[in-house]
Amino acid sequence: MLLQGNLKEFSLPNIFQLVKMSAKSGALTIRRGEEWGKIFFRHGLIYYAFSVPQHLPLGERLVKTGAISTEQLRTALEEQKRAGEGARIGAVLLGSGVIDRGTLEQGVREQIQDTAFKFFSWPDGDFEFSAEEQVTDEDILVEMNVENVIMEGCRRIDEWELIFEQLGSLERVPHLAYSERVEDRGEITLTAEEWRVMVHIDGRADINVILRDCGLDRFHGAKVIYSLYSSGLIVVSEPPIEGIGRGLSVAVLGPIDIYNEVFLNTLTDANVVKQLRVEMIDEKEIEIPVVAGQLPSSSGDGEEATAAQEVIVFTASASAPAQAWRRLAGESSAWVLLANANDRDSLHATRRDLEFVRSLGDVPMVVATYVSMADDELSPEQVAKALGIDAGVPLIPCHLRDRESVTAVVRAALALVER
Repeated sequence: MLLQGNLKEFSLPNIFQLVKMSAKSGALTIRRGEEWGKIFFRHGLIYYAFSVPQHLPLGERLVKTGAISTEQLRTALEEQKRAGEGARIGAVLLGSGVIDRGTLEQGVREQIQDTAFKFFSWPDGDFEFSAEEQVTDEDILVEMNVENVIMEGCRRIDEWELIFEQLGSLERVPHLAYSERVEDRGEITLTAEEWRVMVHIDGRADINVILRDCGLDRFHGAKVIYSLYSSGLIVVSEPPIEGIGRGLSVAVLGPIDIYNEVFLNTLTDANVVKQLRVEMIDEKEIEIPVVAGQLPSSSGDGEEATAAQEVIVFTASASAPAQAWRRLAGESSAWVLLANANDRDSLHATRRDLEFVRSLGDVPMVVATYVSMADDELSPEQVAKALGIDAGVPLIPCHLRDRESVTAVVRAALALVER
């Protein structure tokens, strides 16, 4: 059976139906850029599926659903490694008695549904059906009716559209709320899944972060958030990073994420929002952790008060691709580069950051030095020489845990904007 083409011309449900009606066995390979996967059929029934990259491996899925503990998974992975090539995590878990076969099979079914749903959402992608190709290295296989998988995939797509229509964006920030609808209901009873989500709603984490941390897969986690929103238990607000380009904003870029976040937490007294920005880079979705806050208002008058009004200060993962930083922060009003001034070697990463910011054009920029160890410290003159910066770029020593110090750095950057 020769079956190949692009999803633009032939939809995935139609492909599934064709394989089912012909009662074929084999593997359907689907590929888009660096992402790809396979769905395996046996006599027209789906019995296994995977995708690369795998969003939620089977072991992690079982941990998130509470079927096994993190420690049990760690022990099973160590045993799998000792057993050598060919050992499967499912067989290890079954053999150790920490899980029953029914629970394991349910995890595999959910993995198949999630994989199919991922491919259902692709508007395009190359596919090819290879007859008689079989799974040879999996110990847990299930059989699923094609119609059920199609119906579940279509249902999820419809529900995703509704979720996005109501919530607006997964980068919005949920907050606990008390409304008349809540009062009318009287006593509130939450399901186990709702509790999993509610404990992560703190008014600082966006929906993407909560979906990552709540222990549910993205689809079911989003459904729970939508349900809480519809019942009036939560409200959502616009993410702070939406203000980049609309008003004053300062991007903080440094080689070590923890120090960048310390800078923001000190500046805002830990009043920050954590977001998970999803960027498409080279046809691949990449999650970029972002931390954002607002420069606290000043009670002073004149220039200092003006500089402190509605100023967004943010940082993203230092390991994020340059394309992601360019999209996220390309319209920033000013930049703060954090430089570790312990020694010359510690400035290597800052040189790369400096080159990147310069590639954006003539943008206002301040270099703030800090020390991570209380030993030697380069002088501002030594740092300036090592980085090759002239007197036009302010270089300010900074104590990351001192609010007056970090505030002075941000205001120095804003002063460059006002020139």
